[in-house]
Amino acid sequence: MTLLAPVLHCSARPISVAEFSEVVQATCIHRFPRYRGYEPRKIGLAISGGVDSMALAFLCSKLKKSKDFKVADHYLGRPIAFVVDHGLREGSREEAVKVLKVLSSQLNLSGQLFAINWRDILGPGVKPASLPNIETLARHHRYRRIASGCNHYKLMSLFTAHHEDDQYETILMRLLSGHGYRGLQGMRRVTDIPECYDINGAYRSGFIDDQRQDSPFYRLGPIRSESSVLRRELYREVDPAKIAHEVCSGPKADYFDAYLDDYSGIASGSKCAPKLAPLEIEEGGITIYRPLLGFSKDRLIATCEENNVPWFEDHTNHDATLTLRNAVRHMCKHHTLPAALQKPAVLRMAERCRERVATLEAEAERLLQRAHIHEFGANAGTLVVTMPDLSLPTVPTLSAASPSRRQKRLAHYRLVAAHFARRIMAPISPERDLSQPAQLGYLVSMLFPSLRSSDDHSVKPKPYVICGVLFTPLLREGDPPSAKPRWLLSRAPYVSNMPRPSCNLTPPYRKTRVKKHASQFKTAGWSKFQLYDGRYWIRLLHRFPVDIRVAAFEPEHHKPFRDALADDHARRQFAAALRRYAPAKVRYTLPAIYATQDVTRLLRGEDWWPPELSLRDEKEAPVGPKHLGAPAIAVANASVISPPSRGSHRPSPVDNMTPDEPTPDPTFTGKHQELWEARMKWETALAEAGEKPMLLALPTLGIGLPNIEYWLRWEVRYKKVDDELLRLGRIGKFYVTRDEVREIVKKRDWVERRRRKERRRLWRERVLERRKRQEGRE
Repeated sequence: MTLLAPVLHCSARPISVAEFSEVVQATCIHRFPRYRGYEPRKIGLAISGGVDSMALAFLCSKLKKSKDFKVADHYLGRPIAFVVDHGLREGSREEAVKVLKVLSSQLNLSGQLFAINWRDILGPGVKPASLPNIETLARHHRYRRIASGCNHYKLMSLFTAHHEDDQYETILMRLLSGHGYRGLQGMRRVTDIPECYDINGAYRSGFIDDQRQDSPFYRLGPIRSESSVLRRELYREVDPAKIAHEVCSGPKADYFDAYLDDYSGIASGSKCAPKLAPLEIEEGGITIYRPLLGFSKDRLIATCEENNVPWFEDHTNHDATLTLRNAVRHMCKHHTLPAALQKPAVLRMAERCRERVATLEAEAERLLQRAHIHEFGANAGTLVVTMPDLSLPTVPTLSAASPSRRQKRLAHYRLVAAHFARRIMAPISPERDLSQPAQLGYLVSMLFPSLRSSDDHSVKPKPYVICGVLFTPLLREGDPPSAKPRWLLSRAPYVSNMPRPSCNLTPPYRKTRVKKHASQFKTAGWSKFQLYDGRYWIRLLHRFPVDIRVAAFEPEHHKPFRDALADDHARRQFAAALRRYAPAKVRYTLPAIYATQDVTRLLRGEDWWPPELSLRDEKEAPVGPKHLGAPAIAVANASVISPPSRGSHRPSPVDNMTPDEPTPDPTFTGKHQELWEARMKWETALAEAGEKPMLLALPTLGIGLPNIEYWLRWEVRYKKVDDELLRLGRIGKFYVTRDEVREIVKKRDWVERRRRKERRRLWRERVLERRKRQEGRE
C-alpha cells in the first residue's frame, strides 16, 4: 500500500453556511436582554451588486430559519434586500434592476430599489461626478434611503458586506489621515447606522413609539403562558393577613435611607420649585452588523463561484484617480508594501488597538461606578456629579523611585480619566463626535487634582467649556481649598457669532384658513420628530396661522413671557423652576417655542383678522372646550401644562382636531371672494413686514402662556443616554429598582444580624463575669 503525497491547495475556500451562521450569532449580540418575543422578525441587507454583497445575500438566504437561530434579540425572519441606484455612471439603473432580478429568481429574496435624484439635491446643471466629495455625499444619501426602507418595513437589523480587505483599506486610509489608536481600530462589527442622526426611529430612537404600538417589535413583558404561571405563584405566596398588616402600618422609609443625598439644589430658593414631569429617554434605532469582516475577498469570490451566484463589477472602483479608497486599493494591488504595512501586520495592529480601547473603557466603567451622580436632569440637560478618588497606586520602593515608570503610570491613569470624562460628557454634549482622550489633558488636571503633573499644579477648579459642555464647580461657603467640589455639567452658552439651532414648522393651508374665523382654524396634524441642538427630539401639533419655530430661549423674551403669565403664583413658579432646574445661563440653552408673529389676540379668544376684514355674519365664538368639541377642562386659564407621558394622556382641544385640507368652506360662497383675496394680501404684507417673534412656551419645563393648550401641544424626548449613567442618576434622585431595594434589605438584615450576634456575645460575657463575681464572693 502506498500513501498519497500531501497536496497544498492555494485557492481560497468558500464560506460554508454553518461557518457563516456561527459568525452571525457571535456578531449579533443582544441589545435588550429583557426581550421576550418569539415571533421571527425580518432583517435588512444592503446590496450593491458586487461580489461581496451578493455573497452576503446568498449566505443569508441559506441561513436556517428556526427557533434556535437568533439575530440580536429576535428570531430570524425573511431578509429584505435594499439596492440603491446612485446614478453616477451610465447603465447604473439597468444594473440595479438586474441585481433585483437575480435576488428574486435565484436567491428567493425580496428587494427594494432606491434611486438618488441628484437634480433635487444639487440643483439643475450640476454634475455629481465633478464634485470632489462625491463618495462622501453618495454614502450620506445611500444610508438615508436605506434607513427610510428599514423604517417602512419596521426593521431594526441591517447587514452590510464589509469584509477583511475593506477593513485593511480603511485602516490604511486612517493611517494616512493621522488617526490615533481609537481611529485605527477600523470598522466595528456592530454599530449604529451612520448619516441618519436627525431621523427619528433610525438613529438611537424609536423605542418609545414602538412600545406604544399594539404589536411592538420589542416585547419586554412576559408572554401569556408565563403570565399565568407567575400569577399562580403569586397567589400561593399571598397572605391576606400579612398584606392587611403592611397596608395599615405603611411602607418603611428606612429602606431608602442609604440613598438620601445632602444635595440641596443647584441654586438657592429651589425648595418651592414645581416638580417637573420627567422627559422620556429615547432608545432603539437601526443597528448595522458586519458579519463578513473576518473573511477575505478571495473567499467571497470563491463562495459566489461555488454556488453559481452572479455579480456585477463597477469599473469606477478601479479608477485610482477618483477616490482615496481607489488609490489605496491600487497601491496595495500593484505595489509591494513594507511588511509593517501589509495586511497581516495592519490587522494585528487594529486588534491591539481594539484591545487597548476595551481595557480603557472597562477601567472607565469601574471608575464611573465609584462616582457620585447627584442628579441627571433631562429637562434642562444638566448633570451634577462628584468625581471619584483616582490616584496612583502604592508600588514597591524600587519602582516608585523610577521617574520614567511613574510617568508611565501617570499617563495611563490620565488616559483612563479622559475616557471617564467622555462618558459623563456624552449625555450633555450636543456634539456627536467628542474630543479624543489625548485632547482632554487640561480637563483631567482640573477634575482630578491627584493626577496633575508638575506643570499643572497651578490648575484650579473653574468654569471650563469643551465639546459644547460647560463644567462649573459648585463650591460651598466655608469649604477648605482642598475640598472636593461637585461639578455641574450643562450645555455651554451659545456664542454670539454662531447661528442658534432651530426647527421650523409651517402653518396650515392658507387658502382654506382665509375663509374661516380664528376659532375654526384647523391643524395640519402632528409634525415629525425633529432633533433640536443634538439633544431633544421635539414634535408639535398646532393650529396657529403663523409659522411656529423651536429655537433657543433668548434673554430679551424672558420678561415679556413672565409678565404674560396668568397670575403672580404662576410667575413665582416660573422663577423658582428656572432657579432650580436651569440656573444662571443654563436657562438660555433651553428649547423654546416661538410664533413668528404676535398671537396675543388669538390667546385671548379674539379673531385673527383685523376688524375691517371681518364679516358680520361670521360667528365670533370664544375659544373654549365646548366650541372645539373636546372634553371640558376644569382650568381654562392654566399657565403650566405638562407634555404627554406614556400611560397617561391629558385631554386637550387640539387632540380632537382633524387635519386641515385645501377644500372650500361650504358656509361661504363666491360673493366673499374679494374679502378672501384681501385677507391673503393682508397676511402676505404681514409676512413681508418682518418677523416679530413671540415666546409661547418652554416645552422641557412644561410652562406655557395662558390658553396655549387650545392652540398648541408638544412632545419632547431626550436623546439616548448611557444605561449605567442613567441608573446611577436615578439612584441619586432616590429612584431605585426592585432588585436594588432587595439588595438594600439584604444588607440591612445582614447588618442587623451582626448586631444581634454582637449583643448576644456581649450579654454572654457579662453573664459569665457576673457568675465569676458571685463564685468569688462565696
